[in-house]
Amino acid sequence: MNRRLAVLRSVGIVTVSTYIEYALGLLMSVWIARALGPVDFGRYAFTVWLCGWLIVCSNHALTTSSTKFIAEADGMGDAGLASHLAARFSRLQGWSSAVVIGLFVVVGWLCRPSEWDHSLLPIMALVVVAVVAKANYAMQVAIAKGQERFEPEAVATVVGGVLGMSLVLAAMLMHAGLVDFVALFAVACLVLNLVNRHVYRRCCRSFAPGPVPPALSQRVDRHLKLTAALVLMGSFRVGTIEIFLLNTFSGSAAVGYFAIAGTLTRGAVQLFSVGLTSTLLPYMAKSYGEHGTARAARFLSEATRFYWAVGIAIAGLGLVTTPDIVRLMYGSRYVEAIPAIEATLVLGGLLLIGNGIAAFQTVVDRQDDRVRIATVALVANASLGVALIPAFGLPGAVLTYAGTRVVEMVLAVHYLRKATRGGLPLAAMARLFVVGAVATLAAWATTAAIPSLAGFLGGCAVFAVLYLPGSVLVRYWTADDVQLMTGISRRLGRPGRWLSRMLDHMPSAAVKAGP
Repeated sequence: MNRRLAVLRSVGIVTVSTYIEYALGLLMSVWIARALGPVDFGRYAFTVWLCGWLIVCSNHALTTSSTKFIAEADGMGDAGLASHLAARFSRLQGWSSAVVIGLFVVVGWLCRPSEWDHSLLPIMALVVVAVVAKANYAMQVAIAKGQERFEPEAVATVVGGVLGMSLVLAAMLMHAGLVDFVALFAVACLVLNLVNRHVYRRCCRSFAPGPVPPALSQRVDRHLKLTAALVLMGSFRVGTIEIFLLNTFSGSAAVGYFAIAGTLTRGAVQLFSVGLTSTLLPYMAKSYGEHGTARAARFLSEATRFYWAVGIAIAGLGLVTTPDIVRLMYGSRYVEAIPAIEATLVLGGLLLIGNGIAAFQTVVDRQDDRVRIATVALVANASLGVALIPAFGLPGAVLTYAGTRVVEMVLAVHYLRKATRGGLPLAAMARLFVVGAVATLAAWATTAAIPSLAGFLGGCAVFAVLYLPGSVLVRYWTADDVQLMTGISRRLGRPGRWLSRMLDHMPSAAVKAGP
């Protein structure tokens, strides 16, 4: 239970900061979309997507590998080794970022993207600033997570979000253009980096170069190669092919709609699960360092239950709320994005358990399985994209995204079952899916019956009233889960004490025994 409370504390830190970041980021996205309109917003979305892709290429395996091996060294009680590993990963990241930026400058100057037309040099310079700052920030965050310190990222995201929102609001009121908003994005990346560095120096252990045992060095090198291949292949299949083909065959507006779908889906996933996702890898790696594969598999089973419960909520609420929320936030000019948003929310929710499987495969050195999965998924993504997007546009892009994610998940479960038999509580997941389906249908009917843009609020209430108690009645949660929920609820004032009494009087038949 002490480990559970430690995990809970870290989840709380990351979750609260991410809620603030997401709320501010969503406001900024809405303001920018309204200020620029669908076509220019599509160009802005293309630029931000390109920055994200370059950041992934700059860091490739380094962030995941640093978190894993630093946490594993701490689990073995060797803080000196953790320091030496951090220095090694940090140095590699600097060289990698320099190479990627150099290639970007050469290719950008030769190809001259049409989206930037008369502003090529300013936007290229801003992209370089944003990518270098954000990539280095991500590396520092990964090292801190390996030390089980989540405060630097939390503080940086809140401070950066508040400053970014203020600047975007001012730019919108001044009727700023595309280049101005790209400049604000670069400033936000710089602020994240600087604030994170300041908090890191106050909260985390410093690191210095030093020797790494040959056996571990071989493991690190193999892990880096496999994970780099995995991440780079993944960078081409997570929206890259869809955006490129949409931009080529359907224009910037379709890119903007697809970007909004991706933004809202990522936001929903982060809103409900970022705390667990951010803390899962370091804690699972530490458990693996302490007790081996069996403990990591048990950790995966617990994480999967939470991921599945959250994923069903994302899928159900996404179907219920998307039409009204898009009209309220983005206006009638963006209604064409609604079907794409609904589809990606459902997929993002139901396939959320893939995060836990990926973390487990990373921790137990099954990266070769992930490379195989990524290779097949990339082929499926390219094949579906070429076949569907030129012919069907935005719906084709959504179908391409859906088909790729389903292929990826089927293969992930296949390879997981070859590695361990205890990772997925399938019977409990099936019971909860039925509860979620019933709650979604009732919520959808409620929303349709209320002739108002605020009707989705009633639908959300109906979903919560049916889904939360239903999860208990179908015996989805373990006794340890209920004990933890009871302890937390007692600290939440009068509503928490009411919930605590309800949990205390819960029939034992409604709770599974812990693993």
